[in-house]
Amino acid sequence: MNRTAADFRTVLLLLLATTAGCSGARYRRWADSQVNRILADRTQTTLDYRPETQIAATPDVPVPARAYEKVPVTPVVPKDLPPPLATPEPVEVEYGPLGPEARWIGLPVPEETQEQNGTSVRLGGGDVGAATVGENPFAYGPPLPRQPAHRFDLFQSLQYAVQHSRQYQGELEGLYLAALDVTLERHLLSPRPFLRTGAEYAGGQQTVDYRSALAVTTRGGVRQRLPYGGEVVAEALVGFVDTLDRHAANAEEASLVLSGSLPLLRGAGMVNLEGLISSERGLVYTVREFEEFRRSFAVNIARSYFGLLARQQSVRNRRLNYDNLSVLTERTRALFGAGRISFLEVQRSEQALLQAEQGVIAAREQYQNTLDDFKILLGMPVEEELAVIPVALDLNMPDLEGQDVFEDAFRHRLDMQTARDRIDDARRQIGIARNGLLPDLSLTAQGQAGNRQDDPARKLDSRTLTYSAGVTLDIPIDQLPERNAYRQALIQFERARRAYEQLREEVVTDVLADVRSIRSSEASLQIAQQSIELAERRLDLASELLRQPGTGTARRADARDVVDAQQDLLEAQDDYEQNRAELQVQVLQFLQNTGTLRVDPEAGLLGRALRGESRGAAGASDKVPAQ
Repeated sequence: MNRTAADFRTVLLLLLATTAGCSGARYRRWADSQVNRILADRTQTTLDYRPETQIAATPDVPVPARAYEKVPVTPVVPKDLPPPLATPEPVEVEYGPLGPEARWIGLPVPEETQEQNGTSVRLGGGDVGAATVGENPFAYGPPLPRQPAHRFDLFQSLQYAVQHSRQYQGELEGLYLAALDVTLERHLLSPRPFLRTGAEYAGGQQTVDYRSALAVTTRGGVRQRLPYGGEVVAEALVGFVDTLDRHAANAEEASLVLSGSLPLLRGAGMVNLEGLISSERGLVYTVREFEEFRRSFAVNIARSYFGLLARQQSVRNRRLNYDNLSVLTERTRALFGAGRISFLEVQRSEQALLQAEQGVIAAREQYQNTLDDFKILLGMPVEEELAVIPVALDLNMPDLEGQDVFEDAFRHRLDMQTARDRIDDARRQIGIARNGLLPDLSLTAQGQAGNRQDDPARKLDSRTLTYSAGVTLDIPIDQLPERNAYRQALIQFERARRAYEQLREEVVTDVLADVRSIRSSEASLQIAQQSIELAERRLDLASELLRQPGTGTARRADARDVVDAQQDLLEAQDDYEQNRAELQVQVLQFLQNTGTLRVDPEAGLLGRALRGESRGAAGASDKVPAQ
């Protein structure tokens, strides 16, 4: 008998040693062999040939300690960087026209003021003012009663969007849900009370003397999961039996039970904390994603805002172009009346005036359509009135030559940090899958004490104490699911590494594209400025030549020269405004793609605006009524 027991223990130990000693490489080769045979058969059957489908062999991957960190390290951007956009303190100004006063460029006319389509125009080298209050929605200063209630600059637009944007609220809710998952995982590792009660009626017929009774049982206690595997449960059990027909005796039963289980192989160690670790790290990733969203959100708002300013100036340029062509038309009519030009020149100027009027109408329509899209981006009802107010901004140009922009991006971009941490997550999953290949060896223990028979439930007696302990070994014979999980973990690790390498290359591409775009916008801005100056000189010269009669072989300018110069000036002005807006957006985009765009409250007005707190601006704190 002793020899039989010894032989059994020897076989058991050999099985345990053989199972525990199997390396992960064996399971990988087993999975590869089976999968490759299936793929070879299916590709031949489906395609009538066998393409190469074997993946590279993956060696065992060690799991570093940092893979188990609940809060992975996140390098932060230095706080000594200047804010990308700075603005002087707002100054209270009287109500007046938008922007700088427009300089008159074109024909000199008599000193007088004319009313043209509701626009006050000072002629003869004077200034072109704004349209009447009823027509011009682009004004600064205190709003008049007939002006829109919402008057936002860039930072007020950001404030309103943080409070009302549907997309922003959705991202906030996603962050909340990620934190909610962490609360559950933390709760599962804390003491958890439970209470369960029930009542049961039992009865019988003649053969059991018509016995009937009502039994009430209550069970309550506390269970505690152990950090490195296993569980401890302390519970109390109370039962009462009340006989209903006096054919049986009443009874009371009570007991206190303390039990526990502890895994020694599978499920033991840090593997047991995977739920908490993954949720904690997932919350960090969600925080990073939310911060990335806030940065891109600020850039998108700024892009739309600067685009609106460019369209505002486009409307203004076309109004000025219309006024100039209106004066040109009056001048050509006067010259035709004096017999100095043909009527063809008058018709040409009138045709240009009609085209300019159409340009004003189209520019206003484009602006209003863009403004409606901007309202949707801010979360504002489209039917509400909004005036976009330009602000004086100082653009801090980044140093594109004096720093390693790629290293900054690799270090500070939050998605790069998350991609690196996901490689550690994949390593941790390999360790978990490798642990799943082990046998299930558990240690169990229990102690129980209660009342003696015929004693009340409240009288617990230590002489009733019983205890037990044991070891349970579950030898894994069928390990196909565990093998597949291990092979999948190895593949996911390779995918995580490739995803990081892919993202690294995309970051380099994005930063290079931003650098090129900034330099291109700077060059285009200078070219547009030179084009404006050249068009202004051409317009002055063409206007002067139009007034003077031709002498000898000298060519006298006609209305076409003035119209062409005016059109070139309009296009140059549009190009200038577009490139200026593009440069501001490209700088913000560059800072975002290098991970150095700070939007915390200490980073200037841009960060403070994203807090969503009201700055006392008109309309900035208005709430949208519930629909």
